[in-house]
Amino acid sequence: MVTQMIRRGQERSFCRAMTIVEMLIAVAIMAVVSAAIIPLFAGIRNSWASKQGTADVIQNGRVLIDHLNRNLSKAVRVTSVSSSSVTNGYIEFEDNDSNILRYDIAANNYIEFGAVGSLSDLAGPVSQLQFICYDGNDFSNPITDVNSIRFVKIQAVLPNSAALGHSEILTTSVYLRAGMLDGMDLEAAFVPGVSTKTEVEYGGCGTVIDSFRSSQGPYNPSSPGSQAIVTVNAIGSEKIVLYSNAILRGDAYIGPGGSVTSGIKTWSGSQITGTRGTLTQLVDIPTLSAPTGPPFSNPNEGDQQIDEYDTLTISSNRHFNRLELWNHSKLIIKGNVTILLDDKFKIGDYTELEILSNSSLNLYVKKTVEVWNYAKLNTSTANPSKLRIYMLGSNKDFETSDSTLIHAVLQNPNGDVNIWGNAQFFGKIKASRLYGGGKIHVDLDADFQ
Repeated sequence: MVTQMIRRGQERSFCRAMTIVEMLIAVAIMAVVSAAIIPLFAGIRNSWASKQGTADVIQNGRVLIDHLNRNLSKAVRVTSVSSSSVTNGYIEFEDNDSNILRYDIAANNYIEFGAVGSLSDLAGPVSQLQFICYDGNDFSNPITDVNSIRFVKIQAVLPNSAALGHSEILTTSVYLRAGMLDGMDLEAAFVPGVSTKTEVEYGGCGTVIDSFRSSQGPYNPSSPGSQAIVTVNAIGSEKIVLYSNAILRGDAYIGPGGSVTSGIKTWSGSQITGTRGTLTQLVDIPTLSAPTGPPFSNPNEGDQQIDEYDTLTISSNRHFNRLELWNHSKLIIKGNVTILLDDKFKIGDYTELEILSNSSLNLYVKKTVEVWNYAKLNTSTANPSKLRIYMLGSNKDFETSDSTLIHAVLQNPNGDVNIWGNAQFFGKIKASRLYGGGKIHVDLDADFQ
């Protein structure tokens, strides 16, 4: 009994309260755990704040970029602009209603916009706003001459106020189709150089669509023009697509009511230097008809082949089945000539279609046109209006590649135009679709008449 009582006393002696040492150890453990957890919550909070700040900056940037593109692209003329080196820059321009409008940075670091003397906050805050202006031909040397400015690059830096936020650098570029373009008013200037019914898909390193004026001499690659206009009548997704560093020096338009965002795409370093927009009405791409009367109403003369360094001169209207030039041969056009082909036109292998001065050729082709392997068409005049190619069939392609040179006004309303490789086309084009990766130099002086 005594032994049991001793044991119970010992058991009761072990059921004691927590000592102060144990409490200190528990508090220390809790402090260590809290020290590990609290920074995690702080990081989560900071990350959320950073993302929220980035979203705000991007939204601000979208408002700013859209506003700049929409207003500057419609400027009648630039009246004043800061130097390209100024990071707190401004630009003033005249709109269609003769108002002088201005973008600059206000004292509160917000970009402000409005009529001069009555500006209001637009977007911000920003830490930098630069306007870098060019004349549209030389994109290496900035200018401030308001009479010559045609292309403006804008860079704005929007800081992120969050603890972990990073400033966002936003850039855009706008081609100013400013009231007068080389003596032409804006409405008259809107003459597309490349017009298709359904699609343009163009790209590849070195690919470019630019402009020149044949009345001012041959195309000069050292000073390419930036007034090319490319249009597609269709609407929908990716109707104009540039890829692999292709450059359109000018404007791109899809059909009336289309979505510019989804309808016009630039992938993999490609650029459109001018306006992206929608047409107010469809570009006329009419179906063509063959010429009538003799010799076109008579049976054709059969195939005409020129080969092995031969030269043939044609000085009157002709009607052939097929016309082919091979192996360093030459066809010379003397006078104003029309040729109708019931079949194909094929020219290649260092051959040449030469049009003499004071001469021209209207070439009507019912099937495909193939130009390849260093062939030259109308390079002697270098005036695209001297050679007009009318394709009459449906689903018949115009194809060129292999360093060919073509100066022509081309219409293939129911077929594709394919320009590949190092081929260069000088003139204007109407087609159902355009594919390729060659160079197109739009002649602003050519027409489709």
